[in-house]
Amino acid sequence: MDSQEQIHELLYSFRQVHLSFYHLFSKDAGALGATWIQYQVLRTLREHPDIGLTELADLILIGNSTTCGVVDRLVKAGMVERKRSETDRRSITLRNTQEGDELRKRAEVVCNDFLEPLLHIREEDRRHLLDTHQQIIDILTHKGRERSTL
Repeated sequence: MDSQEQIHELLYSFRQVHLSFYHLFSKDAGALGATWIQYQVLRTLREHPDIGLTELADLILIGNSTTCGVVDRLVKAGMVERKRSETDRRSITLRNTQEGDELRKRAEVVCNDFLEPLLHIREEDRRHLLDTHQQIIDILTHKGRERSTL
C-alpha cells in the first residue's frame, strides 16, 4: 500500500467512527430534543458556567459562528441564558437554565447507555489509541504552524 492509500485509510477510519457515532446519537436526539452539538454545549456550560461565546467555541472545538447559532437556538428554547458579565459589563456570559441542565442529564443517560460498550476496549488499547490520536494532533498542529509561517 502506497503512502497516499495509507493516509486515505487512516482518514476514512476516522470518518467511519465519526459517522457511526453521529448516526447512533441522532436516532435518540430527536426524542430528547437535542442534537449532539447542543448536548456538548450544555455539558460544557455545566462544567464551565458563565463563560463567553469564544471560550465556549474553543472548548467544544467549533467556530464562533457555528457556536453562536447553536447557542441562539438553545437560548430561544429556554435551555441557555445570556447574562452581562459582572466583571466586564460589555461582555456576555452563558449559563444553562434549569431546563437546559435537565435536558443535559437526560442526554447524558442516553449517551452513557450507547457508549458504555466502548469500555469493553482493553485499557491498554484505549490508552494506545489516545496516544496515537495525540501524535496525530501534534503532527497536524506542527504542520499547520509551518504553513502559516510561509
